[in-house]
Amino acid sequence: MIEIYVDDVWKIYRGGVIALRSVSFRLYGERLVILAGPNGAGKTSLIRVMDGEISPSKGYISINGMTPDEARLKGLFGVMPQEAQLHEYLSVREYLYYLALIKGLRFGEARKEVNRLIEDFMLSDYADKKIVYLSGGYKKRVLLAQAFIGSPQILFLDEPTVGLDPEMRMRMWSIVMDYLKKYDAIAILVTHYLDEVKEYADRVLVLYRGSLIFNGTTKDLINRLGYRYRVKIKLVSNKYIDALPIDRYSYRDSEIEAFVRSDDELIKIMRFIEMYREYIADFSIDRPSLEESYIEVLRFGESS
Repeated sequence: MIEIYVDDVWKIYRGGVIALRSVSFRLYGERLVILAGPNGAGKTSLIRVMDGEISPSKGYISINGMTPDEARLKGLFGVMPQEAQLHEYLSVREYLYYLALIKGLRFGEARKEVNRLIEDFMLSDYADKKIVYLSGGYKKRVLLAQAFIGSPQILFLDEPTVGLDPEMRMRMWSIVMDYLKKYDAIAILVTHYLDEVKEYADRVLVLYRGSLIFNGTTKDLINRLGYRYRVKIKLVSNKYIDALPIDRYSYRDSEIEAFVRSDDELIKIMRFIEMYREYIADFSIDRPSLEESYIEVLRFGESS
């Protein structure tokens, strides 16, 4: 099982630009970790420090008791950058085979690994085409496939689903989660599409201006909103609006938007709807999204 320990990590670039400010957290036993934050928050810098591409200006990182450089030499990392310079004069098969050899796989192992990745990532029809002729979406698939070469135990995936069609997005998450379970691995995912992976994520880390402003489960993040349900009630008449059994709601254009904290409050709202149904044209119930909760955390970060 992988343990990642990040302790008081700073990254200051030339000119005094602070990318990371005293970032600390521990990961142990998680499968999928979301790393979120607005552009310029420090997400890419944190990944580059964790995978040993760059050194922190201050602080300490341990990967199963090793430095990132030591973990990299052991082949623990698989990295999918958001953008990378592919060797576009090579075919997809040649490119993946080349990377497999660089990672230390033997010729036969490399061929087997490449064939598996081509099938998993639906690249069979394009395997022998030069990368330069692929669309942006297919180049993205190649970037994603390269992260899995050599069965690394730690995956760093930077916006992996951008540019992918819905079928490939669903297949990708199935591949990733099966892989993490099979190899007892962990994936650290940079994404702005939090709700896409809320069913899979064990932990969410939110960076804002280089500082870690949230570290918790998806449930913890949703709870930051302070309500569990949102009920919208379209009124025919506002005659009995004062009888609404909760105090957190807004009223505009004959519509109530109620923010319900608990199941008990939801039951009270449903009783209200039943009691005054002749004055109600329609109603709907939904749960707050992970992205709404994330935005609320960012607002708190801005005000701190």
